[in-house]
Amino acid sequence: MSSESEKSPEEVVREFQKKQELRRNIFVGIVIVLIGVWAFNSGSSTQNSSPEPVPTQIDTSWMPIEFNSWSDDPNVAWRWLDTKEYECTNEACWGLMVIAKNGCKSNLYAEISILDKSEVQIGYTNDTVSSALPMQKSKLVFNSYEKSAHSARLSKISCY
Repeated sequence: MSSESEKSPEEVVREFQKKQELRRNIFVGIVIVLIGVWAFNSGSSTQNSSPEPVPTQIDTSWMPIEFNSWSDDPNVAWRWLDTKEYECTNEACWGLMVIAKNGCKSNLYAEISILDKSEVQIGYTNDTVSSALPMQKSKLVFNSYEKSAHSARLSKISCY
């Protein structure tokens, strides 16, 4: 009989416990290394990165000079209309000119927030036009029936 092939139950248990301890130590070591890597990366990213995201460059070469780029869609540009460029159906209204570089297949939608004299939002209104051709200017007029309406802020432009 060979001594290696026949082990006592105590030796088998000791070997099992040693292997189990070795596995646990390897697992703990891996966890510690992963925590260290995570801590190093999170610490270095806050030291080397700026607190504000780096803005991406938007191609505005296609837009007429007086237009603003719409932040949610680089295909869309807009500007407020002068009061002589549109007609109101009541006392409080605003006009907007929108242009889409690639057009809007189904419709062009815009929404404004209505503000009172204290710049408190008191409502909203919207306007839409059906499909806009590429580089076609679209006039939108927003009417408000809020008695305390004083100014407006552009809230949304969607090109579908």
